[in-house]
Amino acid sequence: MLKKRKVRKVFPLDFYGEDGSWRFIIRAEKPEEIIDAMYWRAYISCHRKDFDLLHMACDKFNYKYNYSSSDSSEIHYGLGGTPLRVNMMGPIVLMSTIRDKVINATADDTDITAQAVA
Repeated sequence: MLKKRKVRKVFPLDFYGEDGSWRFIIRAEKPEEIIDAMYWRAYISCHRKDFDLLHMACDKFNYKYNYSSSDSSEIHYGLGGTPLRVNMMGPIVLMSTIRDKVINATADDTDITAQAVA
């Protein structure tokens, strides 16, 4: 007797990026976006200041960050070296949004170059 198989929903597929304690997600909604999402996750992790992910985000996710400091001026936050658990929110950015921003930025650069040459 054949059993009905559950269709597993794979997409959207999330790729988690990180810059220090700050985390974000690049979301691929189609199979064609997977390689691009992996590339942009790595690129944005290294060049975080070049992107305003908060304004590009379609959603947010919560995560906990263990904050600890060896600075004696911050001892009042906890007991000595005891790490604090801080609730933080990170942006979820669609791969299609990043692609649109990059295409628009490239088109703007091309227009400026064409005007400068003329």
